[in-house]
Amino acid sequence: MRSAIALLTLAFASIGFAAPIGLEDTPSSTVLPGFRSCNRSGVFALTFDDGPYEYTWDLAQMLNSRGIKATFFTNGHNFVTTDLNTTTSPTRDGAKTYVEVLQMLDQLGHEIGSHTYEHSVLVGRTREQIEYQMNEQSDLIFDAIGKRVALMRPPEGATDVASDQILHELGYSNILWDIDPLDYNGSTVDEQFKILEDIVDLDIAGETLGHISLQHDVHPSSVRDLTPRIIDYIRGKNYTFVTVSECLGIDAYQA
Repeated sequence: MRSAIALLTLAFASIGFAAPIGLEDTPSSTVLPGFRSCNRSGVFALTFDDGPYEYTWDLAQMLNSRGIKATFFTNGHNFVTTDLNTTTSPTRDGAKTYVEVLQMLDQLGHEIGSHTYEHSVLVGRTREQIEYQMNEQSDLIFDAIGKRVALMRPPEGATDVASDQILHELGYSNILWDIDPLDYNGSTVDEQFKILEDIVDLDIAGETLGHISLQHDVHPSSVRDLTPRIIDYIRGKNYTFVTVSECLGIDAYQA
């Protein structure tokens, strides 16, 4: 795992981007540890941040057609800045509201998590600010699918002692990642894929823990080009695709 993270750090440095502060600069919390990989070998969890957006519906349908369930860490006010109940997205099945997108994700068996309401970095925030970000998003998802999420991913992967404590009290697990193809920084799909490939090619069968990868369903090239390529490659390695709750053996939703 350390070698995988080291590769990520080198990849960031080579293209002039700073690594997300949650991976190395923020100490692992004893109150709310961040999960960076699966609890066993041979599995791979696809995760997508920052949606729902106009590409989410078709991505989820494509994954479903290939027998894959993924995990979507969602915002309520990020790339979509208007009411999710009324704002529509073009899909191959016609215009859908973003609430309908959330409902479809749930119906297909994909998991939904929180990425805060406004993609707000939680470090240095007050209790009131953190509870607002988490409760607003929790209510939005509950109103859509009737479930309270238990999985969250902090923006930039960053938390501190205070936010860890509050997130723990609110019933969340902190889901980080060990593979970041950098699909958000303007690099080519080939460059993004190579980051992932260089990490997975180091795996030792039966020993290396399964991976949690980070992508964003708001970038069309990541959805349409990178994701299918990842699927073919990972299946060629005889990995099984799993959701985050399956990857870690934890609950996706609160009782």
